[in-house]
Amino acid sequence: MGRPTAATLTVSDGVAEGSRPDLSGPAVAQALEAAGFDVVRREIVPDERDRIEATLRELAAAAVLVVTTGGTGLGPRDVTPEATRTVIDREAPGLAEAMRAAGRATTPMADLSRGIAGTIGSALVLNLPGGRRGAVESLEAVLPALPHALELVAGRTLHRETPPPVPAEPRVVATAVRVHGDPPCRAGQRLVLGRSGPLEGTLGCAEFDGAAAADVSAVLEEGEPVLRTYEHELGSVEVFLEPTGATRPTLVVLGATPVARWLLRWGVDLGHDTVLVEPRSERVTADHKEAAGRVVGSPDELGPVGVFDVVHTDHDAPLVAEHVAALVGAGARSVGVMGSRRHAGPHLERLRELGVDPSRVETPVGLDIGARTPQEIALSILAGLVASRTGRAGERPAGEAR
Repeated sequence: MGRPTAATLTVSDGVAEGSRPDLSGPAVAQALEAAGFDVVRREIVPDERDRIEATLRELAAAAVLVVTTGGTGLGPRDVTPEATRTVIDREAPGLAEAMRAAGRATTPMADLSRGIAGTIGSALVLNLPGGRRGAVESLEAVLPALPHALELVAGRTLHRETPPPVPAEPRVVATAVRVHGDPPCRAGQRLVLGRSGPLEGTLGCAEFDGAAAADVSAVLEEGEPVLRTYEHELGSVEVFLEPTGATRPTLVVLGATPVARWLLRWGVDLGHDTVLVEPRSERVTADHKEAAGRVVGSPDELGPVGVFDVVHTDHDAPLVAEHVAALVGAGARSVGVMGSRRHAGPHLERLRELGVDPSRVETPVGLDIGARTPQEIALSILAGLVASRTGRAGERPAGEAR
């Protein structure tokens, strides 16, 4: 059986007209993908009841799970629950209450959400709040119940004594695309591997299978497909290695600055989970909280994040070197500090005192695109991360920082 299908519907006048970015829709889609769903449709409509109703019916015909974000509050234009109640066949009040209960753990405003849940034919519909963080938290609150709920909606009512299996571990699919000479492999042969080694299939011989297995960890960490050539005494084979279900890299942004806000927003769109590190809680605005996947007070609070990149956006902040040193020690893939070498110089000297090679830190950070505004500076930094990930050098700034 393939992955269950899902669709998202962002309900917002501002997003529909293009005056606001869609933060919650992509975040919910990414959470669904990580939970094992195949997101087949992503739609945006204004806060208009007839448009919401029509789109819900359309998406329910295309996916077994339809998740809406936005329009669940008490404002005069918030009509998502009314539109949903019009088109569903039956309500599932327990799911809606579970989402509100989860929200109460972080904000008393969760009780203002009027979102409902219910079924349209063989599809399940969930109303989530419009804020990115609240939407993801609400979805995560009911994710454990969704597999069984979808089975019930589909008419498979046999009760399970054990929960459904968790999503499979990240894997790499290795496919032979070109053969040179006469090795024991033919184009099209396929091998599926996990971190523990081969899981199914073969590239034709133990030598090729072992060579592919040795590359699995690096491919999963980078999260990008690669082409490798493996040698054999009878010839060689070119193999395309593609990661599936790999953990998303994390972008750790230090300093609650205007640039940080855009790094956090756009980092999600570029495939990162995002964390804002700011010990000065008074500097963290509502926009920062909305854009960040998480907000913590120090690097010690990060916990396991897998592969991660670091950008410090405030060279005037306290403990810049100490925080950077902690993240270098934790295995950051790349580390950058905003500011000219004149501004960053004292921090680099302090890093040397802390036993960290200053050459590990890029400063100024990003590509030289003539950036001036916070949005442009964030764009230059993210462009630099993409260039590093894809092996392109790009052009780095050599003079003063913006």
